[in-house]
Amino acid sequence: MPSVRETYDLPKRPPLAFKQFALMAAFPLAALVLWLLLPDSPITVALLAIAVLVAVFVGVGMILRTRGLDKEPGRDPVTPPSVEND
Repeated sequence: MPSVRETYDLPKRPPLAFKQFALMAAFPLAALVLWLLLPDSPITVALLAIAVLVAVFVGVGMILRTRGLDKEPGRDPVTPPSVEND
């Protein structure tokens, strides 16, 4: 019995859009949790802001270095219907 991936011709790796969505959802959620757990002081706020900025820049950098952006698109030429000989 073929797998769901083979049946629907799904990619082996998740597309770049899913990685971007995960990045956009994870960082604000992590920042909110840290904001609620850490004590309220100016030093904590400054450290949290620096940590969030570092996490965002590292995460965006990781996504931009993924193989999905380096790989050239495949060439699948399609013959126009006016040229096909029946």
